[in-house]
Amino acid sequence: MKHLLLILLMAILATVCNSVFAQHNYNQKKFKAANWKSYEKSKRSLDKGNPDNLFQMEGYSYSGNNVGGIQQYVKDNEMIFEIRSIMNVEASKYLVEFNLTQVGEDASVTNNLMNTRLDSFISKLIKLGVPQQEVYVDMIYLVPTFKFNVSEKLFSKTYNEVPTGFEMQKNVHIVFDDINLVDDMVTIAAECEIYDLVKLDFFVSNTSDVYDSLQNLSVDYLNRKTSVYEKLGVKLKDKSPTIRESSRAIYPETQYNDYDAFVTQSLDAVKRKTVTTIRKPKTVAYDQIAYNEFDIVVNPTILKPMVQYVYTLQVKYVLEDLKKEQKPTYMLVTPNGDVKQLIL
Repeated sequence: MKHLLLILLMAILATVCNSVFAQHNYNQKKFKAANWKSYEKSKRSLDKGNPDNLFQMEGYSYSGNNVGGIQQYVKDNEMIFEIRSIMNVEASKYLVEFNLTQVGEDASVTNNLMNTRLDSFISKLIKLGVPQQEVYVDMIYLVPTFKFNVSEKLFSKTYNEVPTGFEMQKNVHIVFDDINLVDDMVTIAAECEIYDLVKLDFFVSNTSDVYDSLQNLSVDYLNRKTSVYEKLGVKLKDKSPTIRESSRAIYPETQYNDYDAFVTQSLDAVKRKTVTTIRKPKTVAYDQIAYNEFDIVVNPTILKPMVQYVYTLQVKYVLEDLKKEQKPTYMLVTPNGDVKQLIL
């Protein structure tokens, strides 16, 4: 009997483990799919005015879904090369924004209560190493609040709106250099009864240098590709090829996706023949754009969220038309045995 019970428990455990791993794989696929859909949606919105498939604008049936230094004949005498590159760049500056809401009996009391929390928060930020000039307080609104008083009459009730106080809201903008300060800022904010972190923005100061670097890498890659094709006999004699390019920046705040984590019921519930509903927490994680659609990847290893810069270069060459009908050549042999070419 004990052996049967042990075998039953092992079977249940194996089923649970398999279910957990299956759900884990499903969650990963769902997470990646959500991330890809988000990227494609943002990509399409950016492409409306500057499409990646640049030569579609001329009505060509060109598809840019393949990678590896795309070469594809568009027409019999035309050839397109496409180079896609991506660079991961760590932000040089960050901006975090907190929101504060305060209520009070009148405008003066409300403002004083708000300033007390703000002064405490800013003084702790300065001790943390944030310069005071890097902190900006944005006034959002100061509005009166109301409630309804009920006046009962003989056959009816009257609802009168009367003021009860004021509500004030402000945002605090903080610029800093070290992303690791965010945790300390959240802790300090909570001590000052500030619980709403609105957003965290990333900034890169040398954006033009990033695009210049990607452009130079793409041109070098293209030159190597064209030289290989010329060795194979493809004559790229077009002295003025058509060149088009596109670029975009993908910021970390757009690359967070979530899914519901899988939580199994306990074995005790199986033994007691009871079912207990367990909360399934929502998992949120950063997922950068995958590299499988790029020819050039700069700084591929990412430890923390980074700004991803994407650059696409497309060049269209007109090939030599080898199908032109060549004129026949006539040779004349003179009585003296000389061979001469006849020009007709």
